[in-house]
Amino acid sequence: MKKRWLIAGAVLVSAGLVLFCAAYFAGGSDLSTLDPVKYVSKTYTVDDAFERLEITAGDTDITFAPSTDGKCSVVCTEREKMGYSIRTENGKCRITTADERNWYDHLTFFSKTCSMTVYLPEAHYAGVSVDSGTGDVSVPETFSFDAAEITADTGDVTCRADVKGALRIVTDTGDIRLDGIKAGSIGLTVSTGRIDAGAIRCDGEFSVEISTGDAYLTDVRCSGLRSRGSTGRLTLTDTVAAGAFDLERSTGDVRFDNCDAGTITVKTSTGDVTGTLQTEKVFLVDTSTGDVHVPDTASGGKCEVRTSTGDIELKMADR
Repeated sequence: MKKRWLIAGAVLVSAGLVLFCAAYFAGGSDLSTLDPVKYVSKTYTVDDAFERLEITAGDTDITFAPSTDGKCSVVCTEREKMGYSIRTENGKCRITTADERNWYDHLTFFSKTCSMTVYLPEAHYAGVSVDSGTGDVSVPETFSFDAAEITADTGDVTCRADVKGALRIVTDTGDIRLDGIKAGSIGLTVSTGRIDAGAIRCDGEFSVEISTGDAYLTDVRCSGLRSRGSTGRLTLTDTVAAGAFDLERSTGDVRFDNCDAGTITVKTSTGDVTGTLQTEKVFLVDTSTGDVHVPDTASGGKCEVRTSTGDIELKMADR
């Protein structure tokens, strides 16, 4: 009897797998086609003027775009029973998730990522704060802010908007991309995601905190550059700081390509420190077992590089 039940169970499981595979391939190998939840398109309008915008939307791709009719509107693709609440008060517009689902509505493993496009009538706002969870965030160059803070988990963040004050972006596995912006100060924090920043003008400090992900900074001008990381590689190209480079890695490499700063401090364990600098430096280098090749110069700012087993190979860009 027990054997019969085992056989019956195996048959049912096999049948379920067959049905699952049939539905999967019929949907073009897209697991989201197995999602039983209904999705609807909805447009919200915001009648009151505001100076600050705050968005909290769990797993939603968020895009900002200029309004064509002089009014603020929010166009969404959202789950049935899970929309958004929009409230304007004291010059701040808050957009949050309005979840009316029952417990059994959460029992799905194939849900799609929702989307939200925020159409803004003004080009400049006092502040913006976004928490997108697993969704992506995109802020185009048509906007600017006094301050901006963007948080995501697995979602990617792309920002091309100028920020007069502080720009702060935090992700976990999501990537961060900055392109052609001006900011008062910049703080980027990721875990395993990648950072790409190009054509950046930063009046204050540019901070890059990264664990196992890689960071690439190209054509950056800032007051000072500070970076901490573990195994992630840091590559600087045509990057100049009026003050100091303060860089630290564990096993990750640090690479310079035509870079410069008033003073340079680099510390790694097994990571290599290599590349070219624009101006002469007074080199203070130390490594246990790594190879060392630096110019024999005695003028300029201090360049202190210390590694454990990592190699140190630096030279002037024009030599």
